[in-house]
Amino acid sequence: MTIPSKTEGLPKVAEVAVPLPLLHTFHYEIPLALKDRLQEGFRVLVPFKNRKFLGTVVGFSTSPYKNLKTILDSPDPTPLFSHQMLEFLKRMASHYAAPLGEVLKMALPNFEVQKSKKVKPYLLESLSPEEKETILLTPSQKEILEELKKALTEKCFSPFLLHGVTGSGKTEIYLRIIQEALTQKKEALVLVPEISLTPQLLSRFESCFPGKIAVLHSRLTSAQRREEWLKIKNKKASIALGARSALFAPFENIGVIVIDEEHDSSFKQEEKVRYNAKDMALIRGQLEKAVVILGSATPALESYFNVQQKKIKLLRLPERISSYPLPLVEIVDLKKTQGSPTQVIFSDPLLKALEETLLHKNQAILLLNRRGYAAVQLCQECGYSAKCPHCSVSLTVYTKQQKLICHYCFHTLLISSRCPDCKSSSFTSLGLGTEKVEEELRRFYPEARIARMDRSSTQKKETLGKILSDFSKQKTDILIGTQMVAKGHDFPNVTLVGVILADIGLHVPDFRAPERTFQLLTQVAGRAGRGEKGGRVIIQTFNPSHYSLQFAKTHDTLGFYETELKERQELQYPPFSKLIHFKTSHSLEKKGYAKIQELSRLCQSILKSTPEFAALELLGPAPAPLSKLKDKYRFHLLLKSPSYKLARAFLNQLLKQDRFLSKQPSIQIDVDPLNLL
Repeated sequence: MTIPSKTEGLPKVAEVAVPLPLLHTFHYEIPLALKDRLQEGFRVLVPFKNRKFLGTVVGFSTSPYKNLKTILDSPDPTPLFSHQMLEFLKRMASHYAAPLGEVLKMALPNFEVQKSKKVKPYLLESLSPEEKETILLTPSQKEILEELKKALTEKCFSPFLLHGVTGSGKTEIYLRIIQEALTQKKEALVLVPEISLTPQLLSRFESCFPGKIAVLHSRLTSAQRREEWLKIKNKKASIALGARSALFAPFENIGVIVIDEEHDSSFKQEEKVRYNAKDMALIRGQLEKAVVILGSATPALESYFNVQQKKIKLLRLPERISSYPLPLVEIVDLKKTQGSPTQVIFSDPLLKALEETLLHKNQAILLLNRRGYAAVQLCQECGYSAKCPHCSVSLTVYTKQQKLICHYCFHTLLISSRCPDCKSSSFTSLGLGTEKVEEELRRFYPEARIARMDRSSTQKKETLGKILSDFSKQKTDILIGTQMVAKGHDFPNVTLVGVILADIGLHVPDFRAPERTFQLLTQVAGRAGRGEKGGRVIIQTFNPSHYSLQFAKTHDTLGFYETELKERQELQYPPFSKLIHFKTSHSLEKKGYAKIQELSRLCQSILKSTPEFAALELLGPAPAPLSKLKDKYRFHLLLKSPSYKLARAFLNQLLKQDRFLSKQPSIQIDVDPLNLL
């Protein structure tokens, strides 16, 4: 909304979004001192009950209101949100049924922090002069780039899915189209799943666009984030590169938005405002009339479906650059392995392949998507297992630290040699973790240089960078890790990838488990054979016939999608339906359950009172799969709708009960959930 001109008379009332978990905005009288300069997007200090809050002006009114409180102050010389950015954030708040004040606060850095020393993010060495020379594009790359340039020139919203196999040169296309956008005096936004895991991508961008990049991610301090944000706001940077929060970069003339590894679930925020940065990047691109590129070797099923529905245009890079072939994939059936339990960790084919790799001075990556030493400590006499007293999960065994640790609340116990129940000494550790794989590997290959990369081993900021740098410089022979090792790394000397136990992700109670397993296996397989030496992948599993594994074996992404789409359609799961997930938690189990039951009754009454809602389905209420976390009992309810329009209409009806929803224990609303645990 544009502020009225002086001849029309200045508005007396401002609509303000306050950063509180409230779904409506509030009106305040504008003091005389601010009437001639206050605009949409300004932060204002307002009284609210017995407190003061920094809210944001989101509109004006000339309507008469009685007994209004007055705005106290406006601390900034200019608005922090442009009109376009404000419209985008309003759309986001509406889509996710989130308080507008909280969305606006989330989009800003903390301005109340001390200035910090400039700290650059960790980078691998910059590209050498030889590497900076012009890279010749393949015919496929040239064709795609021409299409993107044409879309950029047309200045209209143009969404693309760039499906390129691992090592096919997607990054080079990103760099070239961004260069074209800068030539046209436009800006670029680049989102990656986790900035700390992609130092090579950062290095390439820094080398191509020195001094033009602002980096935004969670590992920055509040002061550093503010400095990067101001660099964009003051037009000292024309490219923002970062994780999901980079979506809020205050650009005013975006030409290109890139979402790299668009399938990655870390683009979805799982607390407070539960937004998906990928989906919102498409909305922002629509408002900015920008070219939006979703890039991945394993696109999300929803993205592929949107291509079929002609909502997004598909661009394909079917081959690796330099014509390097995709690695050969072998599946080892662990049911057929004989002998010691060690063979569940290292089958004979994997051991032989590791020996060969070390002999030829090549490198290997081993994936096991579970950290720690073992999944559980169990008494063989009485069956006691060590569980977290605060969460409904087993404590993970860490032998190096001699501790049992909960991965959710970090409750810690010392490992005991005796069972606390029956006092026997028959304690044993069951299950596999990366720590145990590392221990066994050192026993097999004492001379090998081995490193482990998971959340536990990279808690210090500098550790992760050093692990990746050492592996890049070939100071490490074998890198063991969780899914962190599968993300976007390019190490030409890696000729072997081993997946220790591919079944872990398949047994999660989530309809997306097959898709996530296929994506993880395909991504980690893509780390092998990116150089002249070629590559080999060995996948160990107890379920070798599962279609996720079989399609990963043949690198058949489209085959997997067609099969999975049929499964989803049968069950009417996304993309054939829209989901809204309702969740509540409370320290008293009865109170939590009473709240979710009350919500269920309210939802049922809305469904029955509106004939058009007959196609909607309500599942639950029930305890959440993780029924207790951090001393709180959790319950959930799931709504399935055949269309977004119907889901939105239902949600609008429900949100009229905002007092009930926000009253403790409150109801968390997750639109388009990725995690149902």
